[in-house]
Amino acid sequence: MEKIKIGVQLYTLRKYIKDAKSLAEVFKRCKTLGAEVVQLSGGASVKSAELKRISEDNALPICITHSPYKRIVDDLNRLAEEHLEFNCKNIGIGMMPQAFRTGKLDDISRFVEMLNITAEKLKPYGMTIAYHNHDFEFKKADEKIIFDYMIENTLHEVQFIPDTFWIKVGGYEPQCYIERLKDRINTLHLKDYKKTFCLPVFRSIGKGNLNFDDILACAEKANVQNAVFELDISPNPYKSVEFSLNYLKKIY
Repeated sequence: MEKIKIGVQLYTLRKYIKDAKSLAEVFKRCKTLGAEVVQLSGGASVKSAELKRISEDNALPICITHSPYKRIVDDLNRLAEEHLEFNCKNIGIGMMPQAFRTGKLDDISRFVEMLNITAEKLKPYGMTIAYHNHDFEFKKADEKIIFDYMIENTLHEVQFIPDTFWIKVGGYEPQCYIERLKDRINTLHLKDYKKTFCLPVFRSIGKGNLNFDDILACAEKANVQNAVFELDISPNPYKSVEFSLNYLKKIY
């Protein structure tokens, strides 16, 4: 089994990304902190040629993105070309748009069809589409767990970006879905989970209740290629990144 590359989801550091110059500083600092890859998401939009230069200058590959739904549907060819320009073969979608989240399986089915069509369109580019979950996917639509339906009805080429925190909030152990998605995970999202006053709270890796030794062992068996730390909210994002990467280095 090939060792998983550990990195950072740049949504965590989005407030620092204002332009190409500040993005370059974010890449440099992530590299210094020990990141091997990054996911591009959040912050200012930067042209693909600049992304290529920044990535190469810092020897820090962009393993996957979160791209706008509208561009995926309406401008896929150009979006794919841009990704290839900065050497990324994985287009991610961060959340199912509200229009499909009606609680009806027919609407979920329409979104699944979009994922399948997109996967077929990306084949000539040697690329994939990947879906990132939150917790609503673990609710039911017409008596069917939404995430289960998505997994069962998408082509094998459709990838997923499982999120350890949101799977736990949804009522399941992350390992369960990582195992189930063997060979369909390019990038895994790592964030810890803890309850405070009965509410789930985002935590840096090692500051919550999830067993990341076991999660990473499971991810290796599932042939996960990249695992990126993400914290949606943090009072000190760089401190959270540093603590989490250091913790991951100790256990993996």
